[in-house]
Amino acid sequence: MLKRNSDQKLKDDNYGLNESWAESCAMFSTIFILAAFLTAILLGLFVGIGVHYVLFIDDLNETLNVCHTSVIDSKNFSYDSSDNYKHGNGSKISSIRQLSIDLKNVSPSFLKSEKRLVEAMNNAIGVDDFQKFTGSSHNLISNCHQSPSKGVSCVGVMPEKTIALTTWPNDGVISLFIISTDSSDLTDYVDDVKGYFGIPADSTLRWENVQMMWTHHILGSYSKKNLTNIELEGDIQDFYFKFLTHELKKKVASVQTKFQKIDVYDFIDPKINTIGSLERSVTNDGSYESLHPEFFKPNRIVFLDGVQQSTSIGDAQYHEALVHPAMFTHEAPKRVAIIGGGEGATLREVLKHQSVDYVAMVEIDEMMVNASKEYLPYSSDCSDLIGSSESCMDDPRADMYYEDAMQWFIDRFSPECDCSSGQEHRHFCECGDEAYTSLDPKDGHERIQGEFDVVIMDALDPTDDNAFTEYLYYNDRFLESMFDSLTENGVIIMQLGDSIDLDDAHDAVNGFHTRANVIRVLERYGFESFHVYDEDHCGFFYPWSYVLACKKASCRQNFYRNEAEVNVAIHNKMIRTKSGRHPLKYFDGFTMGMYQTPSRPWQESFCRNTTNSQLCDLGFYNGKSQHDVDEDLNMLSHVVGNYRHHNISDAIEAEFFNLETKVMNNMILLKRSMEERIKTFLGKFNPIFARHLHHIF
Repeated sequence: MLKRNSDQKLKDDNYGLNESWAESCAMFSTIFILAAFLTAILLGLFVGIGVHYVLFIDDLNETLNVCHTSVIDSKNFSYDSSDNYKHGNGSKISSIRQLSIDLKNVSPSFLKSEKRLVEAMNNAIGVDDFQKFTGSSHNLISNCHQSPSKGVSCVGVMPEKTIALTTWPNDGVISLFIISTDSSDLTDYVDDVKGYFGIPADSTLRWENVQMMWTHHILGSYSKKNLTNIELEGDIQDFYFKFLTHELKKKVASVQTKFQKIDVYDFIDPKINTIGSLERSVTNDGSYESLHPEFFKPNRIVFLDGVQQSTSIGDAQYHEALVHPAMFTHEAPKRVAIIGGGEGATLREVLKHQSVDYVAMVEIDEMMVNASKEYLPYSSDCSDLIGSSESCMDDPRADMYYEDAMQWFIDRFSPECDCSSGQEHRHFCECGDEAYTSLDPKDGHERIQGEFDVVIMDALDPTDDNAFTEYLYYNDRFLESMFDSLTENGVIIMQLGDSIDLDDAHDAVNGFHTRANVIRVLERYGFESFHVYDEDHCGFFYPWSYVLACKKASCRQNFYRNEAEVNVAIHNKMIRTKSGRHPLKYFDGFTMGMYQTPSRPWQESFCRNTTNSQLCDLGFYNGKSQHDVDEDLNMLSHVVGNYRHHNISDAIEAEFFNLETKVMNNMILLKRSMEERIKTFLGKFNPIFARHLHHIF
């Protein structure tokens, strides 16, 4: 979702990692063994060696064996077409996972005790469970050194895992890390580490509760496509696990479905919130936090296969931006279809409209819906809407379909044709896909009886780099079926992923070809009006983009309502709440006004497509004479001049009426003139054109 690395760059980066890791791994092995010997000498264990130390070295060598075998001669390294990084002998190269944890406000007496620290080390990495599961007699081989002026430093080794720590008893601080060469998820150790090492200090010290911060890194040589735990890559790793900046990183749930891995985490960013504020918010101490606990909740983030999907702090902003521009662009939507939306928040926003009689939500993953009900209850909470249910999923106006949305739409709105009997669906049977390059794509629409006023696509981001995304957004029949599912004045809206940067090339050439194809197909099937806009407050690391498309250009009249008109429409068309609070948290007339003008990066990107360069060079008037331009400007100046120079306070009612009529007539003439000019732009995605439309309507 938030990454832009090509496969070739990944290959090059990993090749570089191979060489650097080969050198550092060999050095690490040598230093680690020497350190072990020196530690033994200092502790008086080296004299006579003894059986115990021999076992220590054996286990150490076994643990470091992966490191030795990962030392790669550049002449003995290969990369095959399946993204498998291999030695010359064909063996896979391992990755190394490192979990680093800092704890503070820990009991000083615990931090001074070698015995208790070693016991905690054994418990934290599950030595007993390891022996029981493998039948091995391996123990954690550990050594500690105590400094009179500081604290205790320990290292423990067992096959495939190493744990090391250092303590500062006077400060109540311990830093430790666990390194693993197997495929286990080290983030599962976080709670155990806090439980075994986070011993609270004596109350006489008046320290706060034990606090923890941690990071997770994947080191070594590996192919991202071959990681066992794919959720440890992508956004969850690159933007959250790698950094020590969050005061809280807590796993809420991890659910494996037939289709994806769902991870739910709570985060606290100290720039916004603190652990102390969270703790005060659940007390009755009269503090600001306790009086307004809603401001100090952790940010709950959902990841699907490691890719960030939603945040609790951006829930309203993202989903209101996805739903309400389309719902208010249509005059009175009665039937709505939602593609995806497993969290339930998109359905929640749709059900806030009085005009809605029926909503079909098509989500392939029922376990995603059930997990959202349990771990994201706010997403599908309709309890405050008069006439609705506790859960939006149970609203009598909503039907849930746990099916493949692509097949669901195709079966209903793009049926297979019986060519032998002459029954064809649009051009599908007779001409195939090639027909769309030479025939009118709207031909045959009159034979299709659409039933939805609004279709909302809240599925995978078209910028995601995976096979299913391409399968979904390059299926022309599916995209055609969505068009045909719409009524005559239907509106479709979908999220487009993270927004374009000002310096980006056009999507068709910069790696986001899937998003470019979506817009191309929407144009081809006959949508007459396109509107692209960004929302900056979704809780992601980039502004988020959306596209709204209408079957009829007349929808612009509603899309370009002014701020006051939008606010009046919200007041008249939204369902009231039991609490008396406003049903919308973010969307209003001012926000809609921001969506009406495409951002500069979208305009620049449009002009960077070579097929659009002429339109950008000629400007909005597309080659019209300067006389035509001046005529429109003079007409507009006359309208403005009448308002500016007429002293309304001195005007009698009749004169004011005449002035108002004259202004309205001039505006009608201006609009007619402009509408003639814009006919050639119907059915074309053009952010520059849309920017000018904002000033016309």
